[in-house]
Amino acid sequence: MSLSSIKRLSSPILTSRRLILRPFTLDDAQALFAWAGDIEVTKYLRFTAHRDISESKKVIQRWIEEAKKPPLFHWAIMLREDNRVIGSISIEILSAHDNRGEVGYCIAKSDWNQGYATEALRTVLEFGLERAGFHRIEACHSVENPGSGKVMKKAGMLLEAGPLRNYYRSDLLGYQNVMMYTAFSRTF
Repeated sequence: MSLSSIKRLSSPILTSRRLILRPFTLDDAQALFAWAGDIEVTKYLRFTAHRDISESKKVIQRWIEEAKKPPLFHWAIMLREDNRVIGSISIEILSAHDNRGEVGYCIAKSDWNQGYATEALRTVLEFGLERAGFHRIEACHSVENPGSGKVMKKAGMLLEAGPLRNYYRSDLLGYQNVMMYTAFSRTF
């Protein structure tokens, strides 16, 4: 499958041992606000912390609209055991010609260091590389946020470059030097 055919797909429900990855609904606004409003969680992300739940609702509404016309795949990360939404993960097409995408993720602080981000990332990489037709999926993390690099490595991504200077701009911290990890399709 090529990415040109992916443009007709929406984010499918994906499952792993402990997680269900599904499209966001407006009912997820409170859960999103719980982590998107946390300055420690959003410190290295490309958006400022949400000041109130109305910002979270607007973001979810935008994601719902974007899902109608991909090339953006976006999922809520939900725990199977209690159906609690604990984070988000997405793949954006960077180049349809090269079948190249970028993955990003965010997990609520209360759920850090339990392997959820790694499990979600593995699941999304498998979808992207084996089902959706991506040839290459990239991810970057600030050198000041090595925990995210550990997630990428545990999920099977390979360190490809870094530190890259002034590559990534966090709304809170400004430009950050980053490390770039990649995953490739098995046809490479």
